[in-house]
Amino acid sequence: MKYHFVHERGDYPILATEEIASVWSGDIKKSVACGVSPLCFIYQNGWARIYGSHRANQKNIDFIFKKINQDKKYVSKIKRIFIQQAKKFLNFVCLLNATNFKELSNREIIILKEKYIELYHQSAPYGEPLPFFLKEKLYQFLNNYLINQLKISDKDYQVLINSSYQSFIEREKKELLDLSKKAKNKKQLDELIEAHSKKYQWIIFDYASLVATLQYFRELLSEMKKQQMKFTDYQKIKNQKEKLIKKYKINSLCRYYLNVLDDLYFLMDGKKEILTQCHFAITPLYEEAGRRVGLNLNQVYWLSWYELKNLLIKNKRFFKGLANQRKKNSVIVFSNGKINFLNKKQGSKIISEITKEENVQKKVKEIKGLSVSRGIVFGRIRYLKSASDSDKMKKDEILLVSNTTPDFMPAIRKARAIITNEGGITCHAVIVSRELKIPCVVGTKIATQVLKTGDQVKVDADKGIIRKIK
Repeated sequence: MKYHFVHERGDYPILATEEIASVWSGDIKKSVACGVSPLCFIYQNGWARIYGSHRANQKNIDFIFKKINQDKKYVSKIKRIFIQQAKKFLNFVCLLNATNFKELSNREIIILKEKYIELYHQSAPYGEPLPFFLKEKLYQFLNNYLINQLKISDKDYQVLINSSYQSFIEREKKELLDLSKKAKNKKQLDELIEAHSKKYQWIIFDYASLVATLQYFRELLSEMKKQQMKFTDYQKIKNQKEKLIKKYKINSLCRYYLNVLDDLYFLMDGKKEILTQCHFAITPLYEEAGRRVGLNLNQVYWLSWYELKNLLIKNKRFFKGLANQRKKNSVIVFSNGKINFLNKKQGSKIISEITKEENVQKKVKEIKGLSVSRGIVFGRIRYLKSASDSDKMKKDEILLVSNTTPDFMPAIRKARAIITNEGGITCHAVIVSRELKIPCVVGTKIATQVLKTGDQVKVDADKGIIRKIK
């Protein structure tokens, strides 16, 4: 089987990511052609590299691009379903946040978790798949038509493909800055920041990563004031788009694709906002369930829900060594939504096949990707495998990650530029790099295999090229 690289992270333990993996290997066929099955998680010292079927990936790309051309209302339908399901999920999150799990019986904990699973599988299949599978073909069309055919300027092109929606990351920052202006004295400011921190403590959590502390928001506010931060005027962007469409006499198909692109920005950002809150809210349940079977949170994360549920039902304890072993070295396959732990021989075979494919890619002299925020900079690479390593990032280093998520924001704010393996014109790195006005190249596919911390590079985000200097 030919494998397709999907994702890599240093903080994607089994229990925290099981539901999204299950959705992607099965339930996304509610919105695209098929699930990405089999979906392989290779764990080495807690670091996950994720691969899917190349054939399934291509099938979904071809299907969804054809679908949006046959049914011009398809994306808006998916968006509407996502909004409806997300509201239900957020109502459930309010219930979780108000729950004292220590007071619940094992049976009550199981009921809550299985309701969480039900709502997760009703919302997640509509949030991310469309942006993921449409990113390349949309970019190819827009780039070819707008730049190669109409010869529009780079500045105008960036306006046209920019999002007309405010991201939840920028919304939170604006809210924090606005409330600070309302404070009449230091005491009142401290109270407002504390209330804000309780409201948004989930914002950099992702799946199982960082909690935004009171200190985090104090430092963020201080930084915004120091930089005299100005926020994007999205109404202005919409008006500019309308003027450019008339100026260049952009045809109806391109206008349609630009509207689709805006909906994809909404779905990507909305999915991340909703699921991050859900992942954060369910964590105390995992912690309490783990305590009852003799495991701390870091250990219980390496069980599947099926295993944890059985331990709660039978009131048994789990062998801690197995949890630690899985974190150190294991291979897990999701097929049609079901999880399967491979034995050593099966896992070694998959690792060998993937390694053989990837070794060929490492011999490149320059790395190419998609330029999403223009600029040319020189600097040293800081490769972060996990958001928990963000404190290693130094001011003006070039951030290299598989992909950015909100929990990488402490590192992103220090970066001179961003390079990612993954992503397309609707990904998180695109949105934040434009908001912060720093160069960004996404979708390189191999940058984390070729570059390492300390490498000096030239990032030409005008052309989407990264070259090692020495």
